[in-house]
Amino acid sequence: MVTSGGGFKKNKSINPYQKTAIQTSSKEELVLMLYNGAIKYTTNAIGFLEKKNIPDASKNICRAQAIIVELLNSLNFEVGGEIAKNLEYLYSVMVDNLTVANFEHVVEPLQLNLKILDKLRMAWEGVLQQLKEGKLNQGNSAAKSVPPGTGEIK
Repeated sequence: MVTSGGGFKKNKSINPYQKTAIQTSSKEELVLMLYNGAIKYTTNAIGFLEKKNIPDASKNICRAQAIIVELLNSLNFEVGGEIAKNLEYLYSVMVDNLTVANFEHVVEPLQLNLKILDKLRMAWEGVLQQLKEGKLNQGNSAAKSVPPGTGEIK
């Protein structure tokens, strides 16, 4: 996992390939990686809860929560304005949902998070596609937004 300072948390699960992918990705691609990671761990947590495997569910919930908190901490309100505020709200709701799921061992809050994350990921994929097509540039304030308008990653 990338820290907001750009460094790596000591995590034995990051292999050299993943580390290289993270180090060579643009800020915009890193956001997509974070969304994908949050979706992966949330989906895993649902599966573990359905199997009544609470320890593994909790581990995956905590990983998803760490990613959402990283996204929350990366918001730039000066650049993102109102959309950054809206994302702050969504990210906060998702953190609350993860907490409820972890303590009550229920999947419904996680399913809601998956819906939110999927919409955010799809919007962000659209931004990345526009960047690739040259419709946006990375200096453009729209390109510095998560999805669109959250602000550049600090």
